[in-house]
Amino acid sequence: MPVRMTPLEPPAADAILAGDSRRAFALAQALTIQPRMSHQARGLWGYTGTSPGGLDLTVQSTGVGGPSAVTVISDLAGLGVTTVVRLGTCVALDDRLGPGDRVLVERALAADGAGRALAAADSGPGPVTTEPDPELFRSLSGLAAPATVSSHDLVARLEPATGPAPGDERGPVARDLQTAATLAVAAKLGVRAAAILVVAEDRRSGRMPEAELEQAFVDLAPAVLGALESA
Repeated sequence: MPVRMTPLEPPAADAILAGDSRRAFALAQALTIQPRMSHQARGLWGYTGTSPGGLDLTVQSTGVGGPSAVTVISDLAGLGVTTVVRLGTCVALDDRLGPGDRVLVERALAADGAGRALAAADSGPGPVTTEPDPELFRSLSGLAAPATVSSHDLVARLEPATGPAPGDERGPVARDLQTAATLAVAAKLGVRAAAILVVAEDRRSGRMPEAELEQAFVDLAPAVLGALESA
């Protein structure tokens, strides 16, 4: 029984997750007809509606960091959500990535506490990693370049960050705060999950203005919705 979320109405089986509540609102408006607020407690706005193609969809904000995402996804799963796609931001570790570029997460290294705690037992020797649902990942292929990312508890400026080593094709090209935990908790709960990240800041601290960043998600969202409708 969910104990942290107090929904105004049950969510749809398919959900798009955004960390920021304003982005969740913008995405809900872009993707559904007359979206209804389905959650407002704790500042975690959520909206449920029907897409023009007839898919019932929830767009839910998750807050900041792995622990917040784990809490929200756990409760969504308890309310009947079976598929989630995270649309989040990241900071580039690779000089080839600039603000506005997209990354389809093929693998997430759990350098955060929540992701590591959830994935460690299933990861085997070496770095603790999490991966998206294979079918959902394939349905999103073509929307962004597939790559490895690294999830952390601390923002980049408070923790040393290194890019991929020369010749390491699977090293992390970007870092964020919650993708590893998102994929790990979804796997534990039997929820299909995947993530596409938009680069908000490059390695030289060049950052997209918030209005442009929000528009980047609105531009990406219809293709993600199409993947969900065809999955």
